[in-house]
Amino acid sequence: MRSNIRNLIIVAVCIAVLGGALLTLKLTGNDQAASSSVSSSASIELVSKKSEDVVSMNVVNQKGSYTLVPVKTPAASSQASSGSSSAASSGTEPTYTVKELGGCPINTSSTESVVKNGFSLVASKNLGTVSDLEEYGLKNPQATVKVQFRDGSSYDYKIGRASATDSASYYMCGLDSDNVYIVSVDQGLLESPTYFVSTNILAINNTAASSASGASENNFTKITLSGSNYPKPITFSVYKTSLKISSPANYTADSSKLDSLKTDLATLTADSVEAVNPDADALKKYGFDNPTAVAKYTVNGADYTLTAGAKDGADCYVMLGGVNVIYKVASTSIQSWALGNLFDLRDKQLVGANIESVKSITVDAGSGENVLNVARTKDEKQSTEDKAYYNYKVTGNGGKALDYDTNFRNFFVRLVNINILENAEGKPSGQPVLTVKFQYYDGAAADTFEFYKSGDRRYTAVVNGQVFGIVTQDDMDSVTTGITALESGKAVS
Repeated sequence: MRSNIRNLIIVAVCIAVLGGALLTLKLTGNDQAASSSVSSSASIELVSKKSEDVVSMNVVNQKGSYTLVPVKTPAASSQASSGSSSAASSGTEPTYTVKELGGCPINTSSTESVVKNGFSLVASKNLGTVSDLEEYGLKNPQATVKVQFRDGSSYDYKIGRASATDSASYYMCGLDSDNVYIVSVDQGLLESPTYFVSTNILAINNTAASSASGASENNFTKITLSGSNYPKPITFSVYKTSLKISSPANYTADSSKLDSLKTDLATLTADSVEAVNPDADALKKYGFDNPTAVAKYTVNGADYTLTAGAKDGADCYVMLGGVNVIYKVASTSIQSWALGNLFDLRDKQLVGANIESVKSITVDAGSGENVLNVARTKDEKQSTEDKAYYNYKVTGNGGKALDYDTNFRNFFVRLVNINILENAEGKPSGQPVLTVKFQYYDGAAADTFEFYKSGDRRYTAVVNGQVFGIVTQDDMDSVTTGITALESGKAVS
């Protein structure tokens, strides 16, 4: 009985010693002895550690090299002497950055994935000791990985070519071992450092407005567009409560184009990262020595700069001010600010007056002035403390009463339907063939619209002395026939 007990104790001790030796062999890569006893398994754990145990992971592959390290926090720094991190003590997973990419925005999801899958590889098969590592792509490996742990131990290995039986798996062995495993690896182990640079360039959100009112609309107060695509820089400034074009001249902005512009300046995602910390040659290569467009703007009280370099097919290279990274983005995502022009951004409607504010309209088509005077009286029944309602009457030449509700309104629609067709440079000589003047009840300054013959069925519109663009003969005919019909008491459609 005593002999049996003694034998059991001896066996138990041997098992413990062998188990400890097996773990040591796997960590150091000298696992030839272990391979003779285990040739295949559905899941072979090669090292038993946790991600918070990782001090660094150095990777050298065919595309470059990089080192992943934990992101330092005040809590982690204060606990460094005790050998534990804040993540370890709190139970949360640590985040990692790329040591060589200081100052660049890092996709921490990618770094965490590489660390988690790279420090504790799990093999699907143990091929045992092989006679020729070159056969498995391990003599000149695709990647060499060196992992350092907090306890001073390390885990070093090589990644060879893809498995002959599973293209998603790779051959792997310890750095100083001939024992080969088949493992699944994270794609990041085979990529360059730029793989970890975040492609989320901008995601601006007005959190202050969102928390105060539930709305999250970004508050743009200024936008300036320059670069080779804008020979004359364009500036949007706040007028009253909205952005309007203030330079190179005063124009109303196209509301839909302005909305697209603000959206594209607030949110931008790249398709890929082309270069990190580019030198002068790289900046020139990607077109930043003479950029296509530069957008400088202020939103939610903060200043931003986006620069578009050269085009590459349907894509374009872009940089964000303060971030030394060259991105490639789809041209469609920057069309509104990088590839537009002044005419595209302008409101094409020539007359923007509100009919309820019109006090008089004078139309001179060359044969004399036609003066339309609008009288209004307050409607006491409909008016409230917050809003006044009015009844309107209109008279024409000689004080003749005209129809306001149908004919005058339809004539006014003809005026506001005049749209500029294209841009115009310079005021034509001679006298205007048509002049329309507006005066208003709300105290706004009067507006004068002049139309000069400038080509076949083309007229140059000049507003308050400023050249605005080209309109068509059809627009002119619509106004002249309309005023004639209105003054004569005929129907205006």
